[in-house]
Amino acid sequence: MRGFTLVELLVSMTVLSVLMIFLAQVLSDTQRTWGQARARVGEFRESRAAFEAIARRLSQVTLNSYWGYKLDSNGTPTLYHRQSELHYVSGPAAALLPDAQHTAGHAVFFQAPLGETLDTSATASSSSLENLLNGWGWYAQYESDLPRRPDFLGPDVAHPEKKRFRLMEFRQPTEKLALYGVVPDPKGGSMPVPWVEAQTGRDALYQWFRDSLEVDSQPVAENVLAVLIQPVWPATTGKTGASIDAAANYLYDTRRYQWPETSTEAIHSRHQLPPVLRLTLIALDEREWSAFDTAKADALALELTGLVNNTLFQKSADYEQDLQRLEAELGQRKLSFRVFSTAVQIPAAKLTSSLED
Repeated sequence: MRGFTLVELLVSMTVLSVLMIFLAQVLSDTQRTWGQARARVGEFRESRAAFEAIARRLSQVTLNSYWGYKLDSNGTPTLYHRQSELHYVSGPAAALLPDAQHTAGHAVFFQAPLGETLDTSATASSSSLENLLNGWGWYAQYESDLPRRPDFLGPDVAHPEKKRFRLMEFRQPTEKLALYGVVPDPKGGSMPVPWVEAQTGRDALYQWFRDSLEVDSQPVAENVLAVLIQPVWPATTGKTGASIDAAANYLYDTRRYQWPETSTEAIHSRHQLPPVLRLTLIALDEREWSAFDTAKADALALELTGLVNNTLFQKSADYEQDLQRLEAELGQRKLSFRVFSTAVQIPAAKLTSSLED
């Protein structure tokens, strides 16, 4: 029988080799693409989980407001108006937390029935604690991880210092909630008044979260450049639409009238929650940030903080343009990022007049 010639064998081996090389290249490209996709999904998974947690808990914010009489110095009712002993405030983190270092974007602080308590004993029934009121909040900050490390993980070659933008979550347990504390009436009345009602300035009003900020805050996600919050109200003119007039510079405080201030913003926000909060979170890529040395990371963090705090997001009306510009600036710096955005509805918002004669 006639066999294969040497030339035929060589041609067959060549064709087979080409096919194997082609298949190996396809397999390698597929594995690399799959690995990159998995890494990218995993990279932003922590940020996505944090974003969803913020949206979920923001929807639980409450003021527990009610209607009551405003009395004059003689104890005679003069107005029937909305009252509350709770507090919601959101706005630029640099304004709300002036003593916190390297904050970026916005911060928000409020009360909600989240059931956080210092009592972790077995006798504490979870079903009886789930509606306990807590102070809560979030803000983004560029910081080192050294203060939170145990002593045996000090900075060394094996465990270098890790500086990152981190999303900080403020959790104030029920036992530390100071808003319901009573103090003498600063106006000279015979009856004590709630602590929060006695405050007559921004710094005093914000003490309830500023004083315990470092103790009650923990990082919940890394590589979060900023959180942005835009309060939105229904438009008062026209048939449809939304209004941002109640927070033209993003700052919304349900106790703005105690600064004291008599502006339109103070009147609209008095013990009134915005019906919708536009929530945005900007997350960065850990792989890219970890490749920077400390000096490069610090310089870049300073640039981004200044960009977000001082150049962009100054006026609520420019929100869309500022967000697009931030995306362009991050792209110019060759930084990968992900933007998460949603509209959070606030069921506790009550769109009624705050004053009645």
